[in-house]
Amino acid sequence: MELRHLRYLVTTAEELNFTRAANRLHISQPAVSRLIKELECELGAKLFTRERFGLRLTAAGEKFLFYARRVLQDCEEGIRAVRENGLNHQKLTIGFISTAMESFLSNALVRLSQERPDIDVTVNEMSPGDQMAALRYRQIDLGFIGNPCDEAHNEFELYVLREVLLMAVLPSRDRRAERSEISLGELEADHFIGYLEDKFPGRNRVISNACAKAGFRPKLDLKAGSLIEVLGMIGAGKGVCLMPSDVAGLPHPNVAFIPIRDPLDPVRLAAAWLPGNTNPALHQLIAILAAERSSDTGRTSR
Repeated sequence: MELRHLRYLVTTAEELNFTRAANRLHISQPAVSRLIKELECELGAKLFTRERFGLRLTAAGEKFLFYARRVLQDCEEGIRAVRENGLNHQKLTIGFISTAMESFLSNALVRLSQERPDIDVTVNEMSPGDQMAALRYRQIDLGFIGNPCDEAHNEFELYVLREVLLMAVLPSRDRRAERSEISLGELEADHFIGYLEDKFPGRNRVISNACAKAGFRPKLDLKAGSLIEVLGMIGAGKGVCLMPSDVAGLPHPNVAFIPIRDPLDPVRLAAAWLPGNTNPALHQLIAILAAERSSDTGRTSR
């Protein structure tokens, strides 16, 4: 098996057509078909089935495609790393949710830049779900995913940066918005704004579990794909939500954050990266974040 077999597999899987794949690869269609056949023979499994309008990946093809992409990405990273080493600088690609930049990431990046000006840092604002996908495909080195779901615990190395409390978020014109605190039971009749599961995996479960402790199941009628969308929908009077207290640092016109009287588990804000990622820049930033967390803890204890 050669790398070209993997490249042909990935291109054919993207096109689901031997002729279009051959055009992209600048080779003949029979050559693509032959090399896919060689790969199937070596694996002992059918990777594609022919259908009326093209090709379809088999279950074995879907599974092998994941690893083929990983191998090709590893090779590209290796080439890039060698070239970058020759230029005497490193790269670090980061995904983050907006609250991370506001609360702790910005200061850590400034310190990293001061300590290691040779590191090229790229930051991308992404939802937690998009960050997890980007980590899997090695498109980013480090993600700041907020409260990690069970899936994140199973796949990634995690470092908990801090813990924050959940707060009730209401339209500012709601009569309860003037209160200094609120009990969850008072929200039982309200409609809750939830999250799109693929963008914020596990967040709806956090809301449901908190409400369950108060004896009710929240009506999660509407779903949003970003924190700003949730705040906008609440401000428009579409419902209420439970959100981490650090979200209050984002612009939130017509919205009020109210402390919750009930004892609730805190929400953890975590950094995540793939096991085995040896990028020195990644681990230097984690060390900076750990030092800042230790410093913050010391100030709090005093």
